Amino acid sequence: MHLPAGMAGPEPMDLDVRCFIVPHASGVTIVDTGPDKSASRIADKLAEIGGGWGDVTDVILTHHHPDHTGGLADVIEHAPAATVWAGPDDTFPVSVSPAREGAVIRGLRVIATPGHTAGHLSLLAVEDDVLLIGDLAGNRDGRLVRAPEPFTADAAEAERSLQKVTLLDFARLLPSHGAPSDRQALRDLVAAR
Repeated sequence: MHLPAGMAGPEPMDLDVRCFIVPHASGVTIVDTGPDKSASRIADKLAEIGGGWGDVTDVILTHHHPDHTGGLADVIEHAPAATVWAGPDDTFPVSVSPAREGAVIRGLRVIATPGHTAGHLSLLAVEDDVLLIGDLAGNRDGRLVRAPEPFTADAAEAERSLQKVTLLDFARLLPSHGAPSDRQALRDLVAAR
């Protein structure tokens, strides 16, 4: 995704947008659906793990921004039986089931991490020791950074959410933008403020 100069800072910015396919005992969960026209790439990744749209039991949205939900209509069309989950304080153009703090959806524990949006959430894959952090932070040029202020609804709330997730027990950190990281990088980010 390309952001022109002035949109997220003085310089133009190119960033990747990641969706996640999380296998579980009876199928797969998709976390975020990417921007518009992402369904074919998701289908390719499903095929790589030996699956297809019929295996998708759940779709969990970390928040309502279009780079994370633009592909939602296509995904729902291909996987109509999937339950769509999202934070109850975000608004979506389709009906979603509320993903509330502490709920466990197919092995992913919901962590409410408001700030970037009111309903932003992160997901802790306890058995895999992985935190999917959405846009609470991203990896740019090899280092973990906060989400750009122009796209963050409440920076103080986002900071509280960052502090909250540093207390969780996980090893790998998977942001929606940028390469994987780890818990220590997240702690370093919070401590640097």
